[in-house]
Amino acid sequence: MDLRALATMIYGALIALGGIIGYVAAKSKPSLLSGGILGAVIIMGSVLLFSGNPAGLPIAVATTLLITVYFGYKLLKGLASRKSVGRAAGILVLSVIELLILFFVSPGVR
Repeated sequence: MDLRALATMIYGALIALGGIIGYVAAKSKPSLLSGGILGAVIIMGSVLLFSGNPAGLPIAVATTLLITVYFGYKLLKGLASRKSVGRAAGILVLSVIELLILFFVSPGVR
């Protein structure tokens, strides 16, 4: 099993789960919608990676970069206003780990 594809599948599921948690915790429909859509796109990228389709990598990288930038901004904004930033920091750390896996783990690593 390809480690990049597996990590991407888990990351996509966590992003989708985060959208559900955001909806349950704060009744945030944007969290549910964005988490669901972005999670599904990342999972689609992982399925393409599993099948050996080269289009999976740019899909996963672009979506993960989008999430990284968004939550990096939320973290900086929260730090500046002294708000709780735990969720933003957690998602940012997961996103950076995912990017490192996508860029530095060889596709043949099992």
